[in-house]
Amino acid sequence: MKTQNTQAFSTAGVSLFLICITILIAYSNTFHASWHLDDVTNILYNKNIHVQNLNPDTWSRIIRSPFVIGPRQSETIYRPVAMATFALNWFLGADNVLGYHLVNIGIHCATGILLYFTLLGLLGAPNVRDRYHGNTHFIALLATLLWALHPIQTQAVTYIVQRMAILSALFYLAGIYFFIRGRTSHKRSKKALFYGLVCISYLLALGTKEHTITLPAALLLVEYVFFLDPAFFKSKKSRWISLLTIALVSIFSIALLCFWLGDPVSFILGGYQQRPFTLSERLLTEPRVLIFYLSQIFYPIPQQFSIMHDFLLSQSLFDPLSTAMCIAIILFLILYSIFSFRRTPLISLAVLFFFLSHSVESTVIGLELVFEHRNYLPSLFLFLPIASGLKYMIDYYHKKKPALYFFLLCFTMLLIVSLGAGTYLRNSRWVNEKTLWQDAIKHAPRQARPYQNVGMYLEKNGRLEEALEFYAKALQLQDPRPELSRFISLSNMGNIYKKMLQYQNAVDCLQEAVNYKGDVATLKVRYNLILCLLNIGKKDVALTHLNWLLSMQKYNCAFLSTRGFVFFKQGRYKKALPDLNLALKQNRFDKNTLLVMAMTLSAEGHHSQADLYLQKALGRNPNNLVIHLGRLENALKMKDQILIDKSMADILQKFQLGTILAFFNNRDKGYNYIHETLVPINDSIVKAALANYIRLWTKEELL
Repeated sequence: MKTQNTQAFSTAGVSLFLICITILIAYSNTFHASWHLDDVTNILYNKNIHVQNLNPDTWSRIIRSPFVIGPRQSETIYRPVAMATFALNWFLGADNVLGYHLVNIGIHCATGILLYFTLLGLLGAPNVRDRYHGNTHFIALLATLLWALHPIQTQAVTYIVQRMAILSALFYLAGIYFFIRGRTSHKRSKKALFYGLVCISYLLALGTKEHTITLPAALLLVEYVFFLDPAFFKSKKSRWISLLTIALVSIFSIALLCFWLGDPVSFILGGYQQRPFTLSERLLTEPRVLIFYLSQIFYPIPQQFSIMHDFLLSQSLFDPLSTAMCIAIILFLILYSIFSFRRTPLISLAVLFFFLSHSVESTVIGLELVFEHRNYLPSLFLFLPIASGLKYMIDYYHKKKPALYFFLLCFTMLLIVSLGAGTYLRNSRWVNEKTLWQDAIKHAPRQARPYQNVGMYLEKNGRLEEALEFYAKALQLQDPRPELSRFISLSNMGNIYKKMLQYQNAVDCLQEAVNYKGDVATLKVRYNLILCLLNIGKKDVALTHLNWLLSMQKYNCAFLSTRGFVFFKQGRYKKALPDLNLALKQNRFDKNTLLVMAMTLSAEGHHSQADLYLQKALGRNPNNLVIHLGRLENALKMKDQILIDKSMADILQKFQLGTILAFFNNRDKGYNYIHETLVPINDSIVKAALANYIRLWTKEELL
């Protein structure tokens, strides 16, 4: 007995080593993969998790860390377990992606290890132990490796924010494992301990991601397939008890979901407000999506995987015809698994668990149609019957046909290596936004979003001309959300033209973009339009847009100071002062507000007071040419020669002549907004004085 235990322990140790080392190899090229998509809004921009300490008040803030975007905007407890892990990552390494990837890979290894032990427990359960006696370690290890190394898991593991998916799966699987331990324990104290751990696992899973609400149903499935005495179903009374149990578990899960979501009807229907499909279209399309997921799992060629898939919506059962076919296939698989779970328990578990785990994210809730990370949990047991079948054939041909036996061994090894290589290759697409979305263009060439995301990457890296080409291409495509897609492309093109100082082109793009009736993002686009309008001399049009912005956000510092600037340029100084004073109440160190306030006071003859504002602005922005020129203009109006000489000397000491010439060249073109600074400068006063000073001291000509 002791020898058997030692051998089992040794076998388990080797198995765990193989699981961890193969996962590390397959994911070794992801340590520095960049942030993507929801990583930005939920981690980089989520101030609630940017913690500097771990005090109780900090933890309170962490667990109230909702999505920056999405249906949950209020300060309510939302996925606190996942958010806590992100906060710990931030506390230890801020925005360094290495720490986040190491944690995600560690969670994946832990889930693999737990899956191995869970499979051992299932294969040793009363209803199946006689079938797999002596083969349990091989089957469990092979099934775990096939699951852990499969390319479909890359999106869940490598996409940092999908820690929510992998961590919730870990806790979900822990609940199943502890249930098996409790079910096979003979002492009441141990049963109580393990069932208590099931409850804790369930709470942790729910606190990580809501789709784990199906755990009670999964435990019921495990109980029926692996533990319940077959004689139980022979009596009519037992069958009624079985149906009642299923009904109670379903009611409990639905009630818990309602409690979690608040008003489930509003939550479900509200999700479709920003989707290019209806509830009925989603329900009809998702069966095709589920069959597509299965094709990815069982035919994992590189062309099958992408961050985005070009999926045609189902309009009816026969439009397209594959809708009815996929529904029929799913119904057949479910019914077969229900009625044959005594004969083929591993297949029944794999199929029923797959569809059960997809029942939340692939039915009525208005989520995106296709996302590969949703398969992380549902695919846990899919490889169990495959591993069992391979083991059966290897044993069957061991002595009968050695050549076929050798072939099966080689095939099994090749399968593991191929899946690992596929995962490594798929992970190479996640290096940065460009590689990820260029790959998506190949898989979804008719959708605008991949082109837009490549454009964003190129824009961020200063490749503006190339970025414009991708945005222009996106404008030509038929996107499921045409208004939103057009808004994104046009607003980004306008921003690029603004960076390239092509303000008329920027205005043309941004004026069309602001017609989109969307979220608060349009406010920023309209403000960019205003700045471009100022640079082509259309102050009155800019003022109209500013009045609209301030009707939406009447205390916005940037909007107030810019309107004050327009009033200043129109000579309406007394009209400008209230806006500027209100802006300074919102941000007393804003350079634009301080500068425009100073020049407005200077125009009104309050030169000493103006100089105080200019000094404050220079204190925070000592290398801003516009502020230095503003102080020079005010000193010239004061006729304070000492201050004039000092301002002149500061300008020539801090700025090269080429910089000064470029500034006045842009002013000659009418630019009123240069290098993120409003320019309320009187060129005729400043330029002449500065030209004389430059000629005197440097023998150079400014004019």
